[in-house]
Amino acid sequence: MCLSFPARVVSVEGQIAFVDYGNGAIEPVIVNGFDDVKEGDPVVVSYGMIMEKITEEEYAEMLRYQQELMRALQDV
Repeated sequence: MCLSFPARVVSVEGQIAFVDYGNGAIEPVIVNGFDDVKEGDPVVVSYGMIMEKITEEEYAEMLRYQQELMRALQDV
């Protein structure tokens, strides 16, 4: 099973991108071969690496799903 999370790129320094998962904490991740990753890009991060660049629509959908999942887990 692979855990993947939506994030937004805050800055890029070489092969390290700093991303915000929406909680205000900025985390470093490996760019993983994406030459065109830049500030503001929505991405999917898994195990500390950017796995995919995504559209704004996909990013919003993933955030909604993540929020729904968190609400469901709180009700357990």
